[in-house]
Amino acid sequence: MLLELFWAFFKIGFMSFGGGYAMLPVIEHAALKEGWMTAEQFTEAIAVSGMAPGPVAMNSAVYVGYAAGGWIGSLIASIGIVLPSAIIMFLVATVFYRVYDNQWVQAALNGMKPAVIALIAYAAYTMTIHSGFIAGFSVSTFASIAIFIAALIAMIRFRVHPLAMIIVSGIVGIVIYA
Repeated sequence: MLLELFWAFFKIGFMSFGGGYAMLPVIEHAALKEGWMTAEQFTEAIAVSGMAPGPVAMNSAVYVGYAAGGWIGSLIASIGIVLPSAIIMFLVATVFYRVYDNQWVQAALNGMKPAVIALIAYAAYTMTIHSGFIAGFSVSTFASIAIFIAALIAMIRFRVHPLAMIIVSGIVGIVIYA
């Protein structure tokens, strides 16, 4: 099982582009397919991973690895997801500065941008569905939407730091939902 865990995260780390949030649908697919977590558990894992310090993909690997195989599972999943990046960055750094201005390289990078945005949007959509955020029309749903809109406006318009938004949203959640 530990080899499967390593191999799954190695492939995710090797084949995923666009950063941690773009990797979430791929991590979710592996975690659900292998039975390491349920969809609800994965949604909780993403919430914790997003709030914890560090990259969300790494935090997710630690969380899923722990669910699958305890502390050793966390270590194996972490190594699996980081190792491809280390290998790729070493290889790319030796060559990339020479070909960056090439029109084919620029065209490929421009083609990847919309796909990465779609992967992030998909991750947001699946988190919304699995978390019950839009499960129905209730006071709780409207409160969640209000918190979402207020946080989005605060971060975009007033440049409020994301950590401050997490803390304030948590306090508001205690006031509303407790």
